[in-house]
Amino acid sequence: MKAESLNFLANAALFSSLLLIPLFAQELGANTFEIGVLVAAYSSANMLASYIFGRLSDVHGRRLFLISGLVLSSLACAAQVLVHDTVTLLIARVAVGFCAGIYPAALLAYAYERKKRMSRFLAWGSGGWGAGTVVAGIVATMFTIRAPFIFSTILMILAIPVALRMPFRNDVKMVIPLFPVKLIKKNISVYAPVLVRHTGASAIWVMYPLFIQGLDGVGTDIFLWVGIMYGINSFTQFLVMPRLRWKSGPLILGGIIASITVFLMFPMCKSIWHLMPTQVLLAISWALIYVGAIKFMMARNKERATVTGFLNSVLQLSAIMGALIGGLIVYLTDSMVAPMYFAAGMGFASLILYYALSHFQKRRVPAAI
Repeated sequence: MKAESLNFLANAALFSSLLLIPLFAQELGANTFEIGVLVAAYSSANMLASYIFGRLSDVHGRRLFLISGLVLSSLACAAQVLVHDTVTLLIARVAVGFCAGIYPAALLAYAYERKKRMSRFLAWGSGGWGAGTVVAGIVATMFTIRAPFIFSTILMILAIPVALRMPFRNDVKMVIPLFPVKLIKKNISVYAPVLVRHTGASAIWVMYPLFIQGLDGVGTDIFLWVGIMYGINSFTQFLVMPRLRWKSGPLILGGIIASITVFLMFPMCKSIWHLMPTQVLLAISWALIYVGAIKFMMARNKERATVTGFLNSVLQLSAIMGALIGGLIVYLTDSMVAPMYFAAGMGFASLILYYALSHFQKRRVPAAI
């Protein structure tokens, strides 16, 4: 259970820190486009680190990057407490993004190589996300909007001794090119559709707490309601992921279709009570896509840290593009629902792309996947 516990603690730390950034930035005077830039900067740093250290974890072994990543992430989370304006917030979020990209690929590869059931391992990460977001919302409501940064730091520090007790016998070391073109081509049928779908989704998430703030029934308890909405999403993932035992193809396909559906449901929500059921479908859609993608990567590649690190880079690239596009759409249209229609359109594009690339690579995909 050490790998699962570590995944839980690290995700709880990162998401409790991430949850209220748009609202915190707004308090510091940032406009919607600047909030988009803040989110994009975090994702840029995380994307770069995920690519660099995913590959290095295959080349030099998992342990070094798992432990050093957690230590540096603890320091970066603590630095957020000192933020006093949008510039220092930008610097702190870049630091957190980069440090948080050092260890995840090593942890994923370690879990697979220790014969962990991946859907169960990933579910504990979602459980951490849920616990972190709910508690962060409560802490911010009871104390101040800065309090979740302290909570985040404590959780990340608690993850370090768990990592130190994990056995790393026969740590894998490989020779991998600096830019693994063959690996990217081998997995493009997953990378490309995920990039397109998640770009659309990220255009929503950059302003999602502000969208929730405008719903009927929220009142002044915005921090609490944001935590509850994210908590419903993540705890649903926690329950759903361990039960996903199908092959990767149907999982990814079902996730994309569910994503399109939920993106079109969002604009219909006028109160916080309307939004609650959509969080369940949203959670199912992402659980299907993410578990399907990880199953696909692990079964097809021995360079597991490299390919999962690159998958995380793809997710962060989509977060960058989505944050900038979403912030710009809201800035130009003054509408919180406009990015949701954009996301649905990107979902349709992702569906078409997945069909096309899967058909093209069909003969090269092992039947067992």
